[in-house]
Amino acid sequence: MAVTSAKKIRSLRVAKGWTQQELSDRSGVSLRTVQRIENAEVKPSLYSLRILARALEVDLEMILLESEEKNHVPQSKPFQKMNAIIQTLIASKFSVLGAIGVICFALSTYLFWPFTDSGISDFGDGSVFEVATVNCGSPTECDIEVTKKASDGKIIWQKTFGGTSYDRAGQALAATDGGCLVLGSTSSFGAGNYDALLLKIDRQGNLVWQKTYGEFFNEYGKTLEFTSRGNGYLISGTQQKCPGSNVSNDCQDLVWTFEVDVEGVEKI
Repeated sequence: MAVTSAKKIRSLRVAKGWTQQELSDRSGVSLRTVQRIENAEVKPSLYSLRILARALEVDLEMILLESEEKNHVPQSKPFQKMNAIIQTLIASKFSVLGAIGVICFALSTYLFWPFTDSGISDFGDGSVFEVATVNCGSPTECDIEVTKKASDGKIIWQKTFGGTSYDRAGQALAATDGGCLVLGSTSSFGAGNYDALLLKIDRQGNLVWQKTYGEFFNEYGKTLEFTSRGNGYLISGTQQKCPGSNVSNDCQDLVWTFEVDVEGVEKI
């Protein structure tokens, strides 16, 4: 990450009179990660920058402005496909008129592709599931709100899930039975400080089951997708490892990926 972005995050935090620990508590990003971001020791994902911006109550663009992140936003899948088609045509010396026709088709695919946010999942019939972090009465108390909307934007149902502590929404994934799965993080349930949380919700908005994943320190679930075999789900996030028995500046946040079956049971 550019030093500019690191300075912006620090200046925004200081302007609110917060310590790094307070920013960590309000955003759900571990203290060590906040420290490393502000020291420009790491290049954070757009996911981390988005939730930091939300905690700091600013637009993401304000943090990305004039930074490397803005110039290196990952291409969407449609854009990647379009770019691949164009490069193939150039490499194969395809006829000019044919190339123009295919490029126009690829461009229209890119422009009108149904994009979804990390917290939104399209079921395929035009209805969508949206998730949000709500009811934050304090920096340590939040719930997960799940909303199902029809294609015209009308709310079909809206439910809230969580415990007595901090529960943060991450991503929704539409299930084949008309319900959805919701990935997030929780300090209300689980074995450690923060654990990854997976909820299975039926088509009426009722909780079918919930599972937590993690150890003693901080684990965060970030992305959720079907496995290539279709017999479960692939969860990616970060897992904190510390040399001692307590969280310290020596802790590290490591890339964490694992699979669970259709009932949410982790595969060994």
